[in-house]
Amino acid sequence: MPAPDLTPQTPGDPLANAISTTTASTGNQDANEQATANANAQAPAVPDFTAKHNGGGRWVVIDANAPQVDGKDVKIGDFTGTKDEALAEAERLTAGGEPLVLDPKRENESKPAVTTTASTGTIDATTLKQAVMTPEGWLCPEPVAKG
Repeated sequence: MPAPDLTPQTPGDPLANAISTTTASTGNQDANEQATANANAQAPAVPDFTAKHNGGGRWVVIDANAPQVDGKDVKIGDFTGTKDEALAEAERLTAGGEPLVLDPKRENESKPAVTTTASTGTIDATTLKQAVMTPEGWLCPEPVAKG
C-alpha cells in the first residue's frame, strides 16, 4: 500500500482534521482530492508580509511565503523600526506597496560645498590647540619651546 500524500498544516487550522477523517472514512481517491481542494479553498490566506523581531528592539519585514536562505528569513527592503511601524509597513506591502529602498551610495543627495582651508604656510603651529587637516595633510600643534 503506498504512503498517503502529506498535506502541509498551519497551526490552529481546523480543516486539517477534516481532511484526515474524510480520507480515512471513504478511502476513495476522488473523494480525497475533492476534500483537499475544499480545504485549500476554505483555508485562510497567509499574509504575504509579516513583521519579525531582529534583536535589540529592531523589527524588520519579511516575506512569509519566500523560502529561507541559509536557515534565515529574507528581509524585504531596507525598513527597520519599532514593532508598530513594522506591522504598518507589512500591511502597506501586503496591500501592494513597494518596499522601502534606501540610497546607500547617497547618489541622490546634494554634495556639501567644499570649503578651502589655508595652507600650512599661513597657520602658526604654536598657536593651535588641536590638530587641523590642511590640503597638504594634518598639522599638529607644536609645544612651546622652553629655554
